Amino acid sequence: MSESDAGEAVHRTLHPYGATLHVSATDPALLGSLDHAVAFMPVDAGAAGHYELHITTHDDRAGDPAWPAVSIDDRPETLEVRCGSGTLMVDHAAASAVVDVPVSMAVVDDAVRCLVEGALSSLLIADRRLHAVHSGLVVAPNGVGLALRGESGAGKSTLTYACLRAGFDVASDDWVYGVPGGPEGTLHGYPWRLFLLPDTQRFFPELADVAAVPHPSVDRWKLPIEPPRERQQASAHVDAIVLVSRDPFPGVRAVEAADAAERWWAAALPTERVNLPGAWVAGLLARPCFEIGRGQDPAASADALARIAEQLRPFSG
Repeated sequence: MSESDAGEAVHRTLHPYGATLHVSATDPALLGSLDHAVAFMPVDAGAAGHYELHITTHDDRAGDPAWPAVSIDDRPETLEVRCGSGTLMVDHAAASAVVDVPVSMAVVDDAVRCLVEGALSSLLIADRRLHAVHSGLVVAPNGVGLALRGESGAGKSTLTYACLRAGFDVASDDWVYGVPGGPEGTLHGYPWRLFLLPDTQRFFPELADVAAVPHPSVDRWKLPIEPPRERQQASAHVDAIVLVSRDPFPGVRAVEAADAAERWWAAALPTERVNLPGAWVAGLLARPCFEIGRGQDPAASADALARIAEQLRPFSG
């Protein structure tokens, strides 16, 4: 990573997932948001590609700061995100993005970080450098990696946190990324922060004093959780797929490959249907597949997954 001053702008070069990202910011303080996420991304994942990101600020306008209310216009050639007078504009053909936020939003680290991460993922996905998968990923004490797949609201984040409490390491609670041509089954995540729904506090007494923060999801508020550094795995191998069901049946049950594929795609978001290659997904689903009911006790569900992981070995194809 390098950094230098050039006039009023500050420049930094980062290598998230192995790509090269040249960043310029009109305010050096804006680069702090990169240090909380992008700077931690694995640099040896092999994504490659060169990209430009410019971060600027302007005076507040009526309605600022509007965070976390965002609107998104995602097209094949461009991505546009608006939040009050703040904008993220991504030009896929030019391999570049501009984040322009009002000064009141520039001091909201989560807001700047979210826009920067959105720009990065949009550029890499459009360039076919990353496959984005809406799933959590945890690693059992014996090294077995479990991908937690389920539609929005199925309870992936709650189960991820329950697994963390049960001794698992965490790669992600929401999105993971695969590199085309990279090691089969290796996915990369965001282990440095989980976001849980506020009502998760009823399951875990230690979260009672955690304050919710604004979040650009439909829920608008989430509990920010930072796993211990030694329990964070930015990259992990998937050894089994766990389909998180809304049905409240107890325990874990095996799922045949055809049923697993149907459920996988039923939970897919629009961007996954457009960008995920079917053959790549089929390769993931060649692993043992299980279903777990959402249930009423996330800790019991995590214990059930721990027992399953104890019976598995790293997947060898």
